[in-house]
Amino acid sequence: MTWKFAPLLGIALAFAATPVRAEGPLSLDEALNLALGRTDPSVARYTERAAGRLDAAIAAGALPDPMVSVGVANLPLDNLSLDREAMTQLRLGVRQSFPRGHTRSLMAATEQEKAAEMRAEADAQSLLIARAVTAAWHEARYSYIAEQELTKVRAQLEGLKAQQESSFAAAGGAALERIYRTELEIALLDDRLASAVQDRERAVAGLARFIGQAAAERQPMPGALPSPTLPAGAQIEDAVANHPSLMASKNREAQAGTSVALAHEAYKPAWSLELDYGARFGDRADFGSAIVTFDLPLWTGKRQDPALSAAKRQAQAAAFETDTLRLNMLQSAHTLMADLRGLTTRLDRFDSETIKRATDAAGATRNAYQAGTVDFAELVRAEIALLDTRLRAEMLRRDIALARANLAYLMGETR
Repeated sequence: MTWKFAPLLGIALAFAATPVRAEGPLSLDEALNLALGRTDPSVARYTERAAGRLDAAIAAGALPDPMVSVGVANLPLDNLSLDREAMTQLRLGVRQSFPRGHTRSLMAATEQEKAAEMRAEADAQSLLIARAVTAAWHEARYSYIAEQELTKVRAQLEGLKAQQESSFAAAGGAALERIYRTELEIALLDDRLASAVQDRERAVAGLARFIGQAAAERQPMPGALPSPTLPAGAQIEDAVANHPSLMASKNREAQAGTSVALAHEAYKPAWSLELDYGARFGDRADFGSAIVTFDLPLWTGKRQDPALSAAKRQAQAAAFETDTLRLNMLQSAHTLMADLRGLTTRLDRFDSETIKRATDAAGATRNAYQAGTVDFAELVRAEIALLDTRLRAEMLRRDIALARANLAYLMGETR
């Protein structure tokens, strides 16, 4: 086999090395639809918590259970007679407590705010799933491409090795040195191939977590990736302001505000109403009574005042937490924007200049090697340089896609 036909064998081996499944290639949109179309437990846990909080809101807004008392009053202990003494009576009482001020409605509001927080956390988790699936799909895609490119170059070196072995008798020791060098380069490529397979298997495991093993093992859809669109600064700020994670933080801030309102209610008295009926014997009139009790929050300096101050500080801390999260998300978004601009510029340079130059250099080196004007080491360097250039361009495409996925997450988008 001559050197000029080795690339054709490399291409054939590259496609033969990648299993083709009956289902066909897996597109990113299909992977996202599979992941988001099923109920993931990481999302379901927040949904259940939200439903539980709504149930708890109903309970928190209800009155306390009434208390019933049953007993005998003024019973003489010498003979335990029920009708000897005029004050002896059988008593039945009912007591109902009423919490302070608007405590019940505020506690119900707290539970509703917690439910809203859980719903926001569920939405945020869905965004995290979309980001994880997108990242794993692009990692798998790059690994497949790297495996194919490495397999092509390995096939070229195998063809060259066969050519060297066929001319070993005529070339003698110089051919032996070239054979050893070729075997070394093949061994190095085998290690890179093993690394690419390892990366692909890790990406498949990441996909399988969300879409199942069978779908994750399908080859990622080949072809060019769409160019990312960069949002304007105002779009980023608006999107971040409505991000589910920020909404959850705002819900926690609202809960802290409700705690302040509850601390204010502690200055009001709690009430209770008791109705009592006493049945007497011996044709005596029965008794009835109604009692209202309430506490007096007089010593507020040691209880209510410190509790109110603590609630206000917690509310302020919750507001600072929301601001911190918003600023961090904006910083991450603007950093990703800078990364996308830089990566896109570098990829454009690779596509327009670097790959062409590496291809021309490799072709010229092959011709020069066949003409005997350059040595084998120079030929190998040119082929590896072309391989690295192609893989570097694919790495840039992958990095652009990963940065865009992270930006989509910050903007509350699933794709």
